[in-house]
Amino acid sequence: MKIAIVVAGVIVVAAAVLVAVQPSFLKPASLALVQKSDILGFSPGMTFDETNKLITQRRYRCRQLRDSYVLECAVDGAKVTIFSDDVGPKHPIWRVNAELNNPGPEDAAVKSISDQFNAQPTRDAREGWIWTVGRGLKLSYDGTALKLVDEAEDIRRGKQEAKR
Repeated sequence: MKIAIVVAGVIVVAAAVLVAVQPSFLKPASLALVQKSDILGFSPGMTFDETNKLITQRRYRCRQLRDSYVLECAVDGAKVTIFSDDVGPKHPIWRVNAELNNPGPEDAAVKSISDQFNAQPTRDAREGWIWTVGRGLKLSYDGTALKLVDEAEDIRRGKQEAKR
């Protein structure tokens, strides 16, 4: 009986040491693959109704720009602009921009964004730092603003603009 108690104690101590040295040991493997794909709750693909529900639930201060499906919100010191498709019946979001006030040092901001979105960035001369998050979503950071966009929709809109 005493041996069983000692063995159990050794197992508990070994588990405690393992968790202290490697905290991610207790995190399920499925959580390691989860990626954040929104900015303050707004994500490309959300319908305009879902967006309005989120605004109501979180009590964000937003206003709709005249004759459009563009919303401007002031959230936690950031100016967030949400662009929705004005043609589709559900008016899904295709781009979210967040202009940050005092984002701090760029390297610290990039590390924080990488940690939050569980993704590694690449550097682009035109757009700054870029992450691929979620399914088909591109996040970019230029030192002052975050932009989260549905890449396929952004490409489609770019081609339409080029035709005009």
